[in-house]
Amino acid sequence: MKSGGWWVLGMLALGSAAGMFAVTYWKRPDSSVRWSFTQIHTSLVRGRKEAAARFYAPRVIWDGKEMSDAEFSAAYTQPPEAAPIETQPCPSAPSHWIVTMKTNVFCFYEDGSIWRLHEVGTAACRCKP
Repeated sequence: MKSGGWWVLGMLALGSAAGMFAVTYWKRPDSSVRWSFTQIHTSLVRGRKEAAARFYAPRVIWDGKEMSDAEFSAAYTQPPEAAPIETQPCPSAPSHWIVTMKTNVFCFYEDGSIWRLHEVGTAACRCKP
């Protein structure tokens, strides 16, 4: 085989390996939750509340007050400044994952291939397993 053939095979192998890595990375709960969180806030920065709302649960609890996803979407404002975020399993319900940014805790649960936001507050999530 000539060097051009090896080059093509090498590129195909690299592409396959990169694809496998990407699928494995984005299937991990911490990465998926981080992606959902980022999608919500990026959509809000761009003024697209309907795009952010697809990541909300039908009922969202915000600082102890339960509201519909539409009410939450209308009322929620992002923190004024972005900050580093941390993800970890929810201490109350290990199947849920939380994202912490500054003093805010965002709790997500898995719904098919999407992680949905169902609680936002300044204290630890009060999920029930």
